[in-house]
Amino acid sequence: MNEEKCPCCPNHCDKKNLSCGRGMDYFNGENQEEAKTIQEQILMDLRKCGHYLHHNKEAKKEDILKNLTEEELEQLHTFLEKIKTM
Repeated sequence: MNEEKCPCCPNHCDKKNLSCGRGMDYFNGENQEEAKTIQEQILMDLRKCGHYLHHNKEAKKEDILKNLTEEELEQLHTFLEKIKTM
């Protein structure tokens, strides 16, 4: 049986055998699979993107961004610039 793994630290513990507070927060707190608001969903998506980028440092930027149009890339850049200044 496949156990659900925690994405919050390098240990990637099984959901039923968590070893850190981050994993417990992830599975018991605001990061549960279904977000209740669009804000929660956006934050979950940003965390997942950060996790992917952190663990796939060798991935080519062309592969990561290939499905975005130039307009979407510009919008994303503008959005991320706003977040960085918070």
